[in-house]
Amino acid sequence: MKKMKRFASAALAALLLAGSAPSALALDTTPPMYQQFGYDSAADFEATTHRFYTFDYDTASDRYRQYMEKILANPKIALDYYFIGSMEELQFDIDMRIYDSVEDFYHQAALSMVCDDEFPLREQLTVQLNGCIVKFPDAKPEKVNNRTMVPFRAIAEALGAEVDYNAGAITAKKDGQTLAFSLGGKQLTITDDSTGKVIKTTDVDSAPYKKSGRTYVPIRFFAEGFGLTVQWDNSVQTAVLYDRDALIADIDSRFTVLNQWLKAQPSYGQNAKALQSTVDISAAYTVFNTISGDTTYNASAKINALTDENGIEATISADLGELPQNFFPRYGYDSSIETAVYAALHDLSAADRKNLQVQLRTTDTYGHFYLHCPALSGVFADWAEFDTKLNDRMTAMKNGAWLKVYTMDTQRGSNDSPERWSELAQGKVHTIGESIVINSEKDAAGTGWSGVYAHALQDRRDLEESAGDTLFTRSGTRYTAAYEANVYQYDDEPKSKVNYTLNTADGSISGTTSTTLNESYWEELYETQFSGNLRNLQLTKTRHTRNQDKLTQKIVLTASPSDTAPMTEPSKGSKIVAWEPRPDQIDYSAYE
Repeated sequence: MKKMKRFASAALAALLLAGSAPSALALDTTPPMYQQFGYDSAADFEATTHRFYTFDYDTASDRYRQYMEKILANPKIALDYYFIGSMEELQFDIDMRIYDSVEDFYHQAALSMVCDDEFPLREQLTVQLNGCIVKFPDAKPEKVNNRTMVPFRAIAEALGAEVDYNAGAITAKKDGQTLAFSLGGKQLTITDDSTGKVIKTTDVDSAPYKKSGRTYVPIRFFAEGFGLTVQWDNSVQTAVLYDRDALIADIDSRFTVLNQWLKAQPSYGQNAKALQSTVDISAAYTVFNTISGDTTYNASAKINALTDENGIEATISADLGELPQNFFPRYGYDSSIETAVYAALHDLSAADRKNLQVQLRTTDTYGHFYLHCPALSGVFADWAEFDTKLNDRMTAMKNGAWLKVYTMDTQRGSNDSPERWSELAQGKVHTIGESIVINSEKDAAGTGWSGVYAHALQDRRDLEESAGDTLFTRSGTRYTAAYEANVYQYDDEPKSKVNYTLNTADGSISGTTSTTLNESYWEELYETQFSGNLRNLQLTKTRHTRNQDKLTQKIVLTASPSDTAPMTEPSKGSKIVAWEPRPDQIDYSAYE
């Protein structure tokens, strides 16, 4: 059946390529662009995808429609754009989940072509409001004395304000308040419409002026006058405006159950600098043997960590001496630090693995962490013979140097979950909306403010899949969610089955997860049981490989307030060596 479906898809694709498909098979370009990509509105599409920096939605949508019409008339345009030689090659990409369908491929090609059109324009001044580009129909923003000046009516009406000009006085009314100023003046006044009282008076360092019949104002002062947060993204010359309170409120409206549960957590107050947490892990690894009998090996570890909203300081003590050598893979499929650590543990003697001491320090600001463990200096062993620089680093690490690792060189990449947990567990952040927006702002400070709104919306969408209000069924103060989640990002199979219950009366959580992976030569079952709350959590995790082995881990996490902030980097003067290079960065020809 699968082969028949694949043949049918290829046949349809060939018809489309030849331009001979019957009209009933022609793809419809009528639905709005945002609907073709699965969004509910133009604003939701523009703000969440963050694909455009200078085009407003209408401009992008019009160009997208034109490209779609060209592609449907001649699909080879899309194939050539992505250097795909034939529809058969495209079908292979679809089978590999690169594209969902031929239709999805066309959509992606047309959208990318629009982005190509826009890219050369990114040095133009633009204004982004709540994730969407503001359209200035007849006068454009400009820079004067290093200030971004914008046509007042266009920005005010984009904000939903009612504009009025009267004898040199210019006003904008919104939400029961009136913002007033005059041409050439350097003062902005905000008045309460119901009382007539002046709420706020602000000095403006760049006076409004008139040009070509349009009144220009400094965007920062006037947007802040309307209660907006204002940032500047220099990389794309964009003034970024967003209603922070409204964004938080919108996110929170989708997580009322989760926020009730957070509110029920025991409070430590907001004075503590950090959380002191302890994680106790005991593990049993059983190797199945139907001839001589099963063998069970035990292991344990203890993690002491200081965590706050900015970083982590952790000390790990582990006894892995009883585990067999083949528990640690000697060769991996990538050049990540995890693969190198497994190889180093494989090469260590049982005595050296029995008393492992590891220190970790990291901050979520710079995208790297520091590791201190002389016993793991073997992470460089496989490549040191090709590069004396790596051999020197291995020696330095063995003598006590810290290893600096960038998160892009890990299998999981950057992850700020511990910092978010710390914020929520300490009560420094009270709601999911606050947590998402605060952490989106942290990311934007390093990666560019034009993405702050999109990142917040994407975080919201991701979390809704596992903890949104629509997932829960209620029984008194107990809310239960049951759903299936994709194990791999781009594959519909396999699935993880998740079931958990939140109690909004006492702040407790309990639940299970189950995942079965079927491959050609083996089958694995992963299961987790958990219960507790944000500051006291018990987990039992198992990995069962059919007819081969079973690993069971019992984990207990406890947390309490601390007056000591974590050290997020090694002490001043410490020796630091970098984790590099990837194997493909080494020129092996020099050693042939």
